[in-house]
Amino acid sequence: MIKTHPTALMLRAFAADELPLPLAVGVSAHCELCPDCAARVKDCEEELAREHLAPAEPDEADEAGFDAMLAGILHQPVTTSAEREPPASPRPELRVAGHSYRLPRVLARYHDPRWRHIGAIRQHSLPLDEMGARASLLHIEAGGRIPEHTHRGYELTLLLAGTIEDGDTRYQAGDFIWRDASHAHSPHTPDGCLCYTVQDAPVQFTKGLSRLLNGISHRLY
Repeated sequence: MIKTHPTALMLRAFAADELPLPLAVGVSAHCELCPDCAARVKDCEEELAREHLAPAEPDEADEAGFDAMLAGILHQPVTTSAEREPPASPRPELRVAGHSYRLPRVLARYHDPRWRHIGAIRQHSLPLDEMGARASLLHIEAGGRIPEHTHRGYELTLLLAGTIEDGDTRYQAGDFIWRDASHAHSPHTPDGCLCYTVQDAPVQFTKGLSRLLNGISHRLY
Protein backbone atom coordinates (compact mmCIF):
# COMPACT_ATOMS: atom_id res chain seq x y z
CA MET A 1 0.00 0.00 0.00
CA ILE A 2 1.26 3.49 -0.89
CA LYS A 3 2.10 5.36 2.34
CA THR A 4 3.04 8.86 1.25
CA HIS A 5 1.27 11.19 -1.18
CA PRO A 6 1.41 14.78 -2.44
CA THR A 7 -0.33 17.25 -0.15
CA ALA A 8 -3.80 18.54 -1.00
CA LEU A 9 -2.26 21.94 -1.85
CA MET A 10 0.20 20.30 -4.25
CA LEU A 11 -2.54 18.31 -5.98
CA ARG A 12 -4.59 21.48 -6.43
CA ALA A 13 -1.55 23.36 -7.77
CA PHE A 14 -0.96 20.48 -10.21
CA ALA A 15 -4.57 20.66 -11.40
CA ALA A 16 -4.18 24.43 -11.87
CA ASP A 17 -0.89 23.98 -13.83
CA GLU A 18 1.05 25.98 -11.22
CA LEU A 19 3.87 23.54 -10.39
CA PRO A 20 7.39 23.62 -11.88
CA LEU A 21 7.63 21.08 -14.67
CA PRO A 22 9.76 18.52 -12.75
CA LEU A 23 7.27 18.46 -9.86
CA ALA A 24 4.30 18.32 -12.24
CA VAL A 25 5.84 15.26 -13.92
CA GLY A 26 6.34 13.66 -10.51
CA VAL A 27 2.74 14.25 -9.46
CA SER A 28 1.47 12.95 -12.81
CA ALA A 29 3.53 9.76 -12.47
CA HIS A 30 2.34 9.29 -8.88
CA CYS A 31 -1.31 9.68 -9.93
CA GLU A 32 -0.83 6.93 -12.50
CA LEU A 33 0.24 4.65 -9.64
CA CYS A 34 -2.28 5.98 -7.08
CA PRO A 35 -5.99 5.94 -8.02
CA ASP A 36 -6.90 7.93 -4.87
CA CYS A 37 -4.72 10.89 -5.83
CA ALA A 38 -5.87 10.66 -9.45
CA ALA A 39 -9.46 11.00 -8.21
CA ARG A 40 -8.51 13.98 -6.02
CA VAL A 41 -6.88 15.72 -9.00
CA LYS A 42 -10.04 15.17 -11.03
CA ASP A 43 -12.09 16.73 -8.23
CA CYS A 44 -9.74 19.72 -8.17
CA GLU A 45 -10.01 20.14 -11.94
CA GLU A 46 -13.81 20.09 -11.75
CA GLU A 47 -13.78 22.64 -8.91
CA LEU A 48 -11.43 24.93 -10.83
CA ALA A 49 -13.61 24.62 -13.93
CA ARG A 50 -16.67 25.67 -11.94
CA GLU A 51 -14.78 28.67 -10.57
CA HIS A 52 -13.60 29.86 -13.98
CA LEU A 53 -16.68 29.08 -16.07
CA ALA A 54 -19.33 31.19 -14.43
CA PRO A 55 -22.47 31.29 -16.62
CA ALA A 56 -22.97 34.41 -18.73
CA GLU A 57 -26.32 36.06 -19.37
CA PRO A 58 -27.59 34.66 -22.71
CA ASP A 59 -29.07 36.87 -25.42
CA GLU A 60 -31.20 35.94 -28.43
CA ALA A 61 -28.23 35.93 -30.83
CA ASP A 62 -26.29 33.60 -28.56
CA GLU A 63 -29.26 31.24 -28.26
CA ALA A 64 -29.75 31.14 -32.04
CA GLY A 65 -26.07 30.44 -32.59
CA PHE A 66 -26.14 27.70 -29.96
CA ASP A 67 -29.18 26.08 -31.60
CA ALA A 68 -27.43 26.06 -34.99
CA MET A 69 -24.25 24.57 -33.46
CA LEU A 70 -26.25 21.89 -31.65
CA ALA A 71 -28.10 20.96 -34.85
CA GLY A 72 -24.79 20.60 -36.68
CA ILE A 73 -23.40 18.35 -33.95
CA LEU A 74 -26.47 16.13 -33.95
CA HIS A 75 -26.21 15.61 -37.71
CA GLN A 76 -22.59 14.43 -37.55
CA PRO A 77 -22.01 10.71 -38.30
CA VAL A 78 -21.61 8.60 -35.18
CA THR A 79 -18.22 6.94 -34.66
CA THR A 80 -17.27 4.31 -32.14
CA SER A 81 -14.51 4.76 -29.57
CA ALA A 82 -12.43 2.20 -31.48
CA GLU A 83 -12.66 4.39 -34.60
CA ARG A 84 -11.77 7.56 -32.69
CA GLU A 85 -8.74 6.24 -30.82
CA PRO A 86 -5.78 4.50 -32.44
CA PRO A 87 -4.73 1.28 -30.74
CA ALA A 88 -2.31 1.91 -27.90
CA SER A 89 1.22 0.75 -28.58
CA PRO A 90 3.04 -1.00 -25.74
CA ARG A 91 5.36 1.24 -23.76
CA PRO A 92 9.05 0.41 -24.20
CA GLU A 93 10.89 -1.05 -21.24
CA LEU A 94 13.77 0.59 -19.44
CA ARG A 95 16.57 -1.94 -18.96
CA VAL A 96 19.33 -1.42 -16.41
CA ALA A 97 21.64 -3.70 -14.41
CA GLY A 98 19.83 -6.83 -15.58
CA HIS A 99 16.36 -5.49 -14.68
CA SER A 100 13.46 -4.31 -16.86
CA TYR A 101 10.95 -1.63 -15.82
CA ARG A 102 7.78 -0.15 -17.32
CA LEU A 103 7.87 3.59 -16.77
CA PRO A 104 4.74 5.69 -16.18
CA ARG A 105 3.39 7.21 -19.39
CA VAL A 106 4.71 10.67 -18.56
CA LEU A 107 8.26 9.24 -18.35
CA ALA A 108 8.05 6.57 -21.06
CA ARG A 109 10.07 8.61 -23.58
CA TYR A 110 13.12 8.32 -21.28
CA HIS A 111 13.39 4.54 -21.58
CA ASP A 112 16.98 4.63 -22.93
CA PRO A 113 18.92 6.83 -20.48
CA ARG A 114 22.65 7.44 -20.40
CA TRP A 115 23.59 6.54 -16.84
CA ARG A 116 26.33 8.02 -14.70
CA HIS A 117 27.58 5.07 -12.64
CA ILE A 118 29.06 5.42 -9.13
CA GLY A 119 29.20 2.16 -7.20
CA ALA A 120 25.71 0.74 -6.78
CA ILE A 121 24.08 3.98 -7.96
CA ARG A 122 23.19 4.99 -11.52
CA GLN A 123 21.82 8.46 -12.25
CA HIS A 124 20.49 10.08 -15.42
CA SER A 125 19.56 13.77 -15.58
CA LEU A 126 16.32 14.50 -17.43
CA PRO A 127 15.73 17.57 -19.64
CA LEU A 128 13.00 18.95 -17.38
CA ASP A 129 14.72 21.87 -15.61
CA GLU A 130 12.39 24.69 -14.59
CA MET A 131 12.36 27.30 -11.82
CA GLY A 132 15.63 25.94 -10.39
CA ALA A 133 14.30 22.37 -10.07
CA ARG A 134 16.07 19.46 -11.75
CA ALA A 135 14.84 15.92 -12.33
CA SER A 136 16.65 12.59 -12.63
CA LEU A 137 16.10 8.89 -12.86
CA LEU A 138 17.97 7.06 -10.13
CA HIS A 139 18.66 3.33 -10.05
CA ILE A 140 20.21 1.72 -6.97
CA GLU A 141 21.28 -1.91 -6.98
CA ALA A 142 20.29 -4.32 -4.20
CA GLY A 143 22.09 -3.47 -0.98
CA GLY A 144 22.99 0.03 -2.19
CA ARG A 145 22.92 3.04 0.12
CA ILE A 146 23.09 6.80 -0.42
CA PRO A 147 25.55 8.40 2.03
CA GLU A 148 23.99 10.43 4.84
CA HIS A 149 23.01 13.89 3.68
CA THR A 150 20.67 16.77 4.26
CA HIS A 151 19.16 19.28 1.84
CA ARG A 152 19.70 22.94 1.05
CA GLY A 153 16.32 22.95 -0.67
CA TYR A 154 13.73 20.23 -1.21
CA GLU A 155 13.98 16.71 -2.58
CA LEU A 156 11.17 14.65 -4.05
CA THR A 157 11.71 10.93 -4.48
CA LEU A 158 8.96 9.07 -6.31
CA LEU A 159 9.60 5.35 -5.99
CA LEU A 160 8.81 3.73 -9.35
CA ALA A 161 9.86 0.15 -8.55
CA GLY A 162 11.44 -1.82 -5.72
CA THR A 163 11.71 -0.66 -2.11
CA ILE A 164 13.61 1.93 -0.09
CA GLU A 165 14.21 1.89 3.65
CA ASP A 166 14.65 5.30 5.27
CA GLY A 167 14.84 5.30 9.04
CA ASP A 168 12.10 3.04 10.36
CA THR A 169 9.97 3.31 7.22
CA ARG A 170 9.96 0.97 4.23
CA TYR A 171 8.65 2.60 1.06
CA GLN A 172 7.37 0.88 -2.07
CA ALA A 173 6.37 1.72 -5.64
CA GLY A 174 4.14 4.80 -5.78
CA ASP A 175 5.36 6.43 -2.56
CA PHE A 176 5.86 10.19 -2.95
CA ILE A 177 8.64 11.02 -0.47
CA TRP A 178 9.33 14.67 0.37
CA ARG A 179 12.47 15.80 2.19
CA ASP A 180 13.91 19.24 3.01
CA ALA A 181 16.54 20.90 5.21
CA SER A 182 14.88 19.50 8.34
CA HIS A 183 15.85 15.94 7.32
CA ALA A 184 19.20 14.16 7.51
CA HIS A 185 19.02 10.62 6.18
CA SER A 186 20.84 7.76 4.47
CA PRO A 187 18.24 5.75 2.51
CA HIS A 188 19.13 2.25 1.37
CA THR A 189 17.46 -0.48 -0.68
CA PRO A 190 17.59 -4.17 0.27
CA ASP A 191 16.39 -5.45 -3.11
CA GLY A 192 17.12 -2.57 -5.54
CA CYS A 193 14.94 0.29 -6.73
CA LEU A 194 14.20 2.75 -9.51
CA CYS A 195 13.24 6.31 -8.57
CA TYR A 196 12.25 9.61 -10.13
CA THR A 197 13.88 12.43 -8.15
CA VAL A 198 13.56 16.21 -8.11
CA GLN A 199 15.84 18.66 -6.29
CA ASP A 200 16.05 22.43 -6.34
CA ALA A 201 19.52 22.62 -4.73
CA PRO A 202 22.53 20.32 -4.24
CA VAL A 203 22.51 17.99 -1.25
CA GLN A 204 24.91 18.44 1.67
CA PHE A 205 26.73 15.26 2.69
CA THR A 206 27.18 15.11 6.45
CA LYS A 207 29.38 12.14 7.39
CA GLY A 208 32.63 10.42 6.49
CA LEU A 209 34.52 10.67 3.23
CA SER A 210 31.31 11.49 1.34
CA ARG A 211 31.70 15.07 2.66
CA LEU A 212 34.51 15.46 0.11
CA LEU A 213 31.77 15.43 -2.53
CA ASN A 214 30.23 18.66 -1.22
CA GLY A 215 32.61 20.70 -3.36
CA ILE A 216 31.20 19.12 -6.54
CA SER A 217 27.67 18.33 -5.34
CA HIS A 218 26.28 20.92 -7.77
CA ARG A 219 27.18 18.39 -10.52
CA LEU A 220 25.29 15.58 -8.85
CA TYR A 221 21.76 16.97 -8.90
